[in-house]
Amino acid sequence: MDKFRLDVRMALHLGVVATAAIWGSAAAQEDNRFYVAPMATYVLSDDARHADDGIGGTLALGLPLSASAEIELRGTFIDYKAEDDGGEDVDITGGGFGVNLFFSGPGGPYIHGDVMGGDTTLFNLGLGWDVAIGKSFGIRAEALWHTESNTDDNGQEFREPLFNLGVRIPFGRAPEPPPPPAPAPVVVVPVPPPPPVCSDGLDNDGDGLIDFPADKGCTSADDGDETDPPPKCEAPEPGEAVNLDGCGVGDTIVLRGVNFDFDKSTLTVNAKSLLDGVAGALTKRPDIKVEIGGHTDAKGSDSYNASLSDRRARSVKTYLVGLGIAADRMSTKGYGESSPVADNETDEGRELNRRVELKVTESAGGGVSVAPPVPGKAEPQPEAAAPAPASAAASTVTIKGFAFSPKLLTVPVGTTVQWTNEDGSSHLVNFADQASDRLRQGGTYSRSFDTPGIYAYDCSIHPDMTGTVTVQ
Repeated sequence: MDKFRLDVRMALHLGVVATAAIWGSAAAQEDNRFYVAPMATYVLSDDARHADDGIGGTLALGLPLSASAEIELRGTFIDYKAEDDGGEDVDITGGGFGVNLFFSGPGGPYIHGDVMGGDTTLFNLGLGWDVAIGKSFGIRAEALWHTESNTDDNGQEFREPLFNLGVRIPFGRAPEPPPPPAPAPVVVVPVPPPPPVCSDGLDNDGDGLIDFPADKGCTSADDGDETDPPPKCEAPEPGEAVNLDGCGVGDTIVLRGVNFDFDKSTLTVNAKSLLDGVAGALTKRPDIKVEIGGHTDAKGSDSYNASLSDRRARSVKTYLVGLGIAADRMSTKGYGESSPVADNETDEGRELNRRVELKVTESAGGGVSVAPPVPGKAEPQPEAAAPAPASAAASTVTIKGFAFSPKLLTVPVGTTVQWTNEDGSSHLVNFADQASDRLRQGGTYSRSFDTPGIYAYDCSIHPDMTGTVTVQ
C-alpha cells in the first residue's frame, strides 16, 4: 500500500512540473479557447477481472496552454459485465487531470497522460490524434494503456488497452488570423546625373567659357578655359592618331593613308590600321556626325570615277560600323574627280587627289576647316561653316533598343520635338530644367524649343542613354 501511494504522489508531482514547464515555454497560442471533448470508451478486459470487455465514456474539459500543449480535467465511467451468471458487474468511475503534448503544433498526433482517483486509482498513457473540422469542432481518437490499482487490502492491479473516440467542441469565437507582416519600406536611391561631357558645347563649370575635350575636367573653374586655347581641327601629321577635338560643323579632315587596291574599293592593311584610330576618335566625340567623302584623280571617265569614289566611301563606312560606330552617324558621298586639291598632270598631284575625307555635318561645337598642304600651290581659304539644315521631319525622336534615335538632332527655333517609346522597357526624357513622366511602351513626350542653344538630355532610368537637341 505504501508503495502504491508513493507512485501516485510521484505521478502527481511529475504532472504538475511538466504542466508548469509547458506553460512557461509556451509560444504564441494558435487557439486558446476552452473545449469539451465527450468520447466513447472501450476497454479490453484484463483476464484477472473475470469479466467481459468494459464499455463506458470519458468527458474532458480542456484548455490549450500553447501551440503544442493542453491541460484537461477528465472524468470517466466504465462498466464491466460479469462473465457468468454467478459473477457481479463492476462499474469504475474516476476523475482527475491529464496533459496532451502535440508533436507539431496544434492538431495532429499527440502524447496523452492522465491520472484519476475514485474508488480506485486510474492511470492512462498513450497516443492520440486530433483532426480539426473547420473552426467549430474536431474529431479526437486515443489509444491508451489503462492501469487500475485498487486501494483495498489485497492491492489488486489491472492493466488493459483502452480506446476513446469522440469529438472536441471549442467554446467561443475562433481567433482571427494575425495580419500579414508589413512590407519592407522601399528605399528609392536617386540616380546620379551623368557626368558632363567636355565636348557638349556647354559651360559646365560656370566660368563663362565653353568647355572642350582638352579641358582638365570641365567641372571646375580651374580647368584652364581662360588660359588654354581651344583645340583646332587639324589633320594628323604622319604617324599621329586622328584627333577630332575642336572639330565643328563644316570642318574637314583628310584621311591621308586610307588607300585601296588599284581600281578597286578594297581597303588595304594600312588603310584599316588608320581607320582603327578614326573609330577611336569618333567614339570620343559622340556629339558629331560625319560625311565620308571619296575622291579620285582625273584618270578615267567622270561617271566611272564618281561610281568608284562612292564605292570606296561606302567601304570606309562599312569598316567603321564593324568597329562599333553607329551607322546613322555616318553618310557617304562619291565626288569622283570633281574636287581636286592638286594638279592632276603630275603623279604627286594625282596621289593627293586620290583621298578620303571626313566632313563634320552635325556638331555641338565649332572648328576650322583644314586641308592638306599641296606642294607649290597656295592653300585654299576655307569657306564659312554653314549651319546644319533644319527639317520639320526631323522633329521626332524614337526610343528603341535602349537608345534615342536620332541621338543628335538639329531643329529650327519654334520646333516641337516629340519622343516616342517603342521599347518594351520604360524610359524618361530628362533635361536639366524639366523631365517627362515615365514613358511606357507607346508613350510619348513633347517639348517646344523657342530659344537657340544646345539642349542635352538623358534617360534617368538608363543613364547611358543620352541625346542632344541643337536649336538654331
